[in-house]
Amino acid sequence: MADKNVCDVILEVLADAGVKYIFGIPGGVINAMVDAIRRQDIIKMIHVRHEEAGAFAASAQAKLSGKLAVCMGTSGPGAIHLLNGLYDAKLDRAPVLAITGQVETRFEGSDYHQEVNLLSLFENVAIYNQQVESGEQMPRIIEQAVRAAYYHKGVAHISLPMDVARQKVSRPEYRTKLLSEQPAMIPPPQYIREAAAYLNTCSKITILAGIGAKHATTQLEEVARILKAPIVKALRGKDILPDAHPYCIGGLGLLGTKPGYEAVRDCDCLFMIGTDFPYVEFLPEKLKVIQIDIDGTQLGKRVPVEVGLWGDAASTLAALIPQLHPHENDDFLETSRAHMKTWRSSLATFETSGDLPLHPQALAACISKYAESDAIYCCDTGNVTVWAARNIMIRDQQKFTLSAGLASMAFGMSAAMGAKLLYPDKQVIALCGDGGFAMLMADFLTAVKYDIAIVVVVFNNHKLGMIQAEEEVMGIPEFEVYQHNCDFAEYAKICGGDGLKLMGPTGLEDAVKKALISKKPFILDVEVNAEELPYPPHTEIEQAFGFLKAKVKEYMGEGEKEGLHNRF
Repeated sequence: MADKNVCDVILEVLADAGVKYIFGIPGGVINAMVDAIRRQDIIKMIHVRHEEAGAFAASAQAKLSGKLAVCMGTSGPGAIHLLNGLYDAKLDRAPVLAITGQVETRFEGSDYHQEVNLLSLFENVAIYNQQVESGEQMPRIIEQAVRAAYYHKGVAHISLPMDVARQKVSRPEYRTKLLSEQPAMIPPPQYIREAAAYLNTCSKITILAGIGAKHATTQLEEVARILKAPIVKALRGKDILPDAHPYCIGGLGLLGTKPGYEAVRDCDCLFMIGTDFPYVEFLPEKLKVIQIDIDGTQLGKRVPVEVGLWGDAASTLAALIPQLHPHENDDFLETSRAHMKTWRSSLATFETSGDLPLHPQALAACISKYAESDAIYCCDTGNVTVWAARNIMIRDQQKFTLSAGLASMAFGMSAAMGAKLLYPDKQVIALCGDGGFAMLMADFLTAVKYDIAIVVVVFNNHKLGMIQAEEEVMGIPEFEVYQHNCDFAEYAKICGGDGLKLMGPTGLEDAVKKALISKKPFILDVEVNAEELPYPPHTEIEQAFGFLKAKVKEYMGEGEKEGLHNRF
């Protein structure tokens, strides 16, 4: 049909790619796209209150599914607002397409109203970045954008001038099949043999597994069994295996566990599988490292490796397993397990405490206890990330996602909306600090508008707790971290959702149960201990000294603790 315009063809290609939603705000030069969405019934537009929330929602969908997700914005400010969420997708390798409107081509270069050089603006964030100049480019240019985002796992961007958007496409049916399953990637046999030789000669092997091992859990478990190796999970890979799995000993890094830190410190070989772990201070300097990654540029990126295996985790491990010799001595594994048992007992002290103010660990543990077996957690950035990493126990078919590489605040609730739309039959829980939630809290109205029944749990300590910890470790007294908050539960009700405010441990389980069974968007606003700081599993002397110095300054009246007294 020759009467289709550019926007119609874009939507047909996106529908073929399995896209169900486009997140954005209508208006201005993007209205031709909005009208095209109106005239079809496959892809639905979700009108967010802030484009950043839409980009986060799309990023979360792409992370959770591995499939293409889409957001859009008009020229100038609308496009600019997308960038934070798109950088989240870029750094976490999520396939997201951003469509931005642009002023008519006859006005480009004339400092026209809301004109911004969008190709320059998106140059760093996008692996594919093009402007549509005429209808004759369709459907090739949108197909190429989709292929780039999907196959390279990143952000693609197309800029769509207002006049071009309405142009007719002469051959809209001239399309190619876009998507296929990713083929297996296996390193050459000599590399497999070399890696096996190292692993067979080492006696204390620790596995560090990340999101790249998500589809290799069977092979991962088998390798751990053969090598008698404890498994430490990078945070993005928290849901690759249950937290109570007999080989799992928590995470690594500032948000990790002490057993995880010790297992990496004390091993004689670190086997990195599907992870680009950036915190090199937690990785060994003089140690044998074997690494598997589907992206060859990641091999040896953080630490030197003895053998780098360029391939997907499942296929590479399957090829490696027949060449591994079963380890008879399990002392290292059992020591790690014993340390993990002790660590869990120490966490339980806070998780089960009836102290007032409420420990945030107790709130996280309670959510974990009552969440459904296939629940999806969308975690924000801040102190809440620590409690999620350590006190949320992933089990069964549960999923977990967060802003990992970018570590942006305001991800949690927006991501939960995207997740719930993609998985409407699953329980979706946003774990938020009061700071992160407040950044984009207007989009709770979006959840209400579209009846997106998410559960938003606000760990409310009335401050930017992670920033306080950063200040104090540097010897700086707490300053400008206080948050003046409203009653978020009342806010939920005003918006048309539901909510509950909890001031302490009394009634905690009932409150969590009520939130989790709600059929409406729900905010559980829980006051937690403002002085509960996220101590790392291993503290350096300089950090301890800086913290002590900051506390002395606070005791002497320096800094500020305004608004944090008389809350309980």
